Order: sequence, then structure tokens, then C-alpha cells
Amino acid sequence: MAWLVEQEYINITKRIIADGVPRDGRNGMTYSLPFQQLNFDLSSGHFPLLTSRRIFYKGVLGEYAAMIRGPKHVNDFKQFGCNYWDAWADEEGNLNVDYGNAWIDYNGVDQMANVLSSLRNNPADRRMVINAWRPDHLSDLSLPCCHHSYQFWSDGKSVDLLWIQRSGDWMVGVPSDMVLASTMLLCFASLSGLTARNVKMIIGDAHIYDEHIPTAGEQCRRLGWNPAKYTLKPQTDLYSFLPEDLEITEYKYEPSLKYLLKD
Repeated sequence: MAWLVEQEYINITKRIIADGVPRDGRNGMTYSLPFQQLNFDLSSGHFPLLTSRRIFYKGVLGEYAAMIRGPKHVNDFKQFGCNYWDAWADEEGNLNVDYGNAWIDYNGVDQMANVLSSLRNNPADRRMVINAWRPDHLSDLSLPCCHHSYQFWSDGKSVDLLWIQRSGDWMVGVPSDMVLASTMLLCFASLSGLTARNVKMIIGDAHIYDEHIPTAGEQCRRLGWNPAKYTLKPQTDLYSFLPEDLEITEYKYEPSLKYLLKD
């Protein structure tokens, strides 16, 4: 039996297939619905990995490890086992992205450090926001940010995360974004001495590519498994997370499904 967040994900998949608006996009025909939401509670000890197909999460953990260090080259990702950024690099492997870089240095402001300071010293602060959408950069970027706004909320004991992205490839990108969002919240919670609790993800344009529809339908017919569990090694600072710091256990899944990655 699939668990709650997976049921949510599958239900939205079905709605996009049934009711999605056909749109010609930058790299193919999609079926799209606006402002879809996913919610999951990390305080349960469960990690939001889909079980209706296998999610290769280690590369996503490597992606987060690269982002918090301000990536400038594909090798910044590859050194942590994340091997899918070549599509957006130039011939020398250089990347110009606001992922991570804007988190750490937005016109000289370290937004990550500011949020952590508030979580530790003023958890009622309503300004705990990290923003990665920089209109003045868009024409120069290798890839404009899909997820771009991260707001934290705390009651002094636990911490929640609102994760907003303008666009989400529902079958390929969003399952990885679930891993990224969870990792971000867990790291901030560890460093602030709070319990990581709820993640709410809002995807502005949730879409499935036309060629993904048959495989998505197959995934929707699968029953899935009970959720995986996680353990995070206590973090020492915002910029040193390693993929091996997050241990995933009891991850059972249906056989892999092949979705072509769209850039």
C-alpha cells in the first residue's frame, strides 16, 4: 500500500493525465496543471522517496552538496556523485546557475546564514526566506532556477519549509525535488537544534511530457510499498553536508521505469 505523500503524488499524476492543458513548451509538448501541492512530515521518521518506481536518490543528495558550495562547473556536481548537469554546461563544463550561489551570496548577503541565525535566535521571525530568483541574471544563466523560494517557519521546537518552484517535470524532476527539499530542511533543523517537521511544495506549472504519459499511466497502476526511513548525521555547518551524511533504510520499490530526462 502506497503511503500518503505517494498517494498525493499519484493522484496529481492522474489529474494531469486526465485534465492537463496541452501546451507546446521549450522542449516538447506537455500536459500541465497550475499550482499543485505536495505535503509530507519528516518528523514521522519517513523519507519521501517514491516506491512506485525506484528513485536514484544518491545523485540528488550530491546535487544538494554541490549547491551549498556554490557550483561553477559540472565537476562541482560530479565530485559528489551527481552526473546529470552536463546538459546545461558549456563546452568547457562551466555552469552559471543561481542554485546555491544566490543562497550564499545575493549581492553580498548570505541568505542561508541569516535564516540559520533567525532559527537559533529568533524563531518567530517572519523573514526567514531564501530567494534564488534574480531577474537580472536570467538571460545569462545556464538554466534559470525551477525551485526558487524557500521559507522557513518555526514554533521554537520544530521547523517547517515552504518550497516554491515555477516549473516541475512531474515524472522526473519533482521526485528529485522532494529529496532536495527534505535534505535542506533536515540540515537546517540539525544546525538549529529543532525538529524537522512539514514540507509543503508548490509547483507553479506541474507538467508531464507527452512521451512520458504511457509510462506515467503504468506507474499509477502500481501499489507501491511502505515508506523508507532516514537518519541524518548531525551537521556542523551549513556548507559541509555530504551525501553519506543522510542514511536511507528500508527503501523498497517497484521495478525501475525509464523516463527520458528533458532539459
